[in-house]
Amino acid sequence: MPTTARVPTPFIPLFDAAESYVRSHFESFRREPERGTIHVGGERYVLVRAASLTTGFLEVMRDVIGEEEALKFWYRMAHVIGRDDAAAFCKARGLTDGPSRLSTGPIHFAFSGWARVEIDDRSAPASDDTYYLEYTHPNTFEAETWLSRGERAKAPVCVFSAGYSAGWCSESFGLEVHAREVRCVAAGAHECRFVMAPWDKLDGHAAAVLARGAAG
Repeated sequence: MPTTARVPTPFIPLFDAAESYVRSHFESFRREPERGTIHVGGERYVLVRAASLTTGFLEVMRDVIGEEEALKFWYRMAHVIGRDDAAAFCKARGLTDGPSRLSTGPIHFAFSGWARVEIDDRSAPASDDTYYLEYTHPNTFEAETWLSRGERAKAPVCVFSAGYSAGWCSESFGLEVHAREVRCVAAGAHECRFVMAPWDKLDGHAAAVLARGAAG
């Protein structure tokens, strides 16, 4: 049973293996402040404050290009980073099949400090347009940042988390998928819930989740 993510029972063996891959990767963490470097698994990493990746950055971008374009840009950038991280990690580990590549994503997400991932039993990841993933993040860095300010957002705020996850999964299956947060604790909901699917299916899936109500 993986300790860093909750997954449907049939997925447990796959995610157990993924956790061992990712855990060994992060156990090689090496910080050398005298050189100004951090390395994980032989790769250069950098630490960034969570607040700087949320409210700080977006407030500046909103002033420059407006709310809608700022959110689009933030999502697209996260999607690219997620794809690139997935490609690099899976190549280093010799992972070639879609399920194995995808399963490392939620574990890597946890070890990187983005959030914990809990995958819903309704999920059905596939290599065609039937691909569907539904999941929650109990503690995204974005929602926590908003809550720490004592404010309530007008809409879901976990944009970077959605984009990064979709980028990792797109790279894993060689299929362009996108994610949307449909409920967010920063906006007053009881959870941060996401759906992921090919772009033309996303609206329908999001509407179905909202129609199920808070119990779903």
